[in-house]
Amino acid sequence: IPDSIHKPWPHITEDDRKAVLRVLQPGGMRSDYRPETAALEKEWAEYVGTKHCIATNSGTAALHTSVAASGMGPGDEVIVPAYTFVATATSVLHQNAIPVFVDVEPDTWTLDADKIEAAITPYTKGIMPVHINGYPADMDRINAIAKKHNLIVIEDSAQAHGSKYKGRNVGTLGDLAGFSLNSFKNLPGQDGGLFVTNDDDYYERAKMVQEFGERIYAGKKREYRSYAMGWMYRTTDLVAAFVRSQLNRLDEMNERRINNAQIIKEALSKYDFVTFPPYEQDRICVYWFFPLKLSAKAAGFDIPDSKFRDSVIKALNAEGLITSSWQTVTLPAQSIFHDKIGYGKGSPWSDKNYKGNVTYKPEEYPVAQMVVDCTVWLMNMYHYPQTQEDQQYTVKAFEKVFAQLDKVVAYDPEKKD
Repeated sequence: IPDSIHKPWPHITEDDRKAVLRVLQPGGMRSDYRPETAALEKEWAEYVGTKHCIATNSGTAALHTSVAASGMGPGDEVIVPAYTFVATATSVLHQNAIPVFVDVEPDTWTLDADKIEAAITPYTKGIMPVHINGYPADMDRINAIAKKHNLIVIEDSAQAHGSKYKGRNVGTLGDLAGFSLNSFKNLPGQDGGLFVTNDDDYYERAKMVQEFGERIYAGKKREYRSYAMGWMYRTTDLVAAFVRSQLNRLDEMNERRINNAQIIKEALSKYDFVTFPPYEQDRICVYWFFPLKLSAKAAGFDIPDSKFRDSVIKALNAEGLITSSWQTVTLPAQSIFHDKIGYGKGSPWSDKNYKGNVTYKPEEYPVAQMVVDCTVWLMNMYHYPQTQEDQQYTVKAFEKVFAQLDKVVAYDPEKKD
């Protein structure tokens, strides 16, 4: 693929630059007066459709704020999918609560609602579904289970800005939610996060979590009194100004991702060893990345799927695409959980408040392992401002690799010609 075809992400415009320059005026860098942050919170709440929003300095902070604001803490268990980014589960650990993993659906890679109730114990307090890659989890069923067992639902919406489930924005489907503003996300801000909720009590607690346990409100004198455990999770007006400018184009940029992804899917659907998540009509996926699943057996190779997938990734990257397996292990296989490292000395599992006995055995999550072994994540070429015409290069790169799979699989970079 010619270098001239590649467009960088985030896509930065003159309006974005002007937005940031607004902050770089005299008095614009004060931490106690952040008008851009306040405006972003208002605008994101309006966009998503929630009553409250708090801008944080990372998506992880937004998720931890959600866990803390919900009242979860030592001794409590939270159900988390076995396939996701580690921050989903560590945000639970940050509150000295215990993540309990549940396997994912084989097609959508989201939390498998059929397996949730088997993981519920007397200590379960919440469920944290992840809208993986911008694909909404099965929220009707998850919410029904939560209601039946009186559990709190926290949506990990880090990869899902603008995703919809039955006409509603993700982030409004549970009790609380966290979004990420990492530079790779659909709504980028280099780094940052957005906490949202419709609940007044959760919001008040979240405000204390965000700023040192204090109750700090615009226009009111600061008391410098801490009423609860708090952190320093504020974002900056530089980030907020940039994100506000990007938000003006979010729908347009998401539409481009969706259209480009459809072109790639249609072109690659002729290969029986390639499958895609079957995105239902009642859900809008905004394609944080573009994912596909490979089968070595269907391609005619008697080798592990992971070996086949890794060979394909190397070949695709040699053609100018940026592809990856994304996650290399499931969450139950991560050392912090599998070996119960946590904070050290077995904490929080050894906490006297915890009466449960959770174990982390990777073999108990075969679908999550399959996703780790079989998936390829395309990380460039499909996003805005890449055009539909640009996708001919994307498709040709895939077709070139798929046309010579024997050579791709046999290639040994250590072997000299």
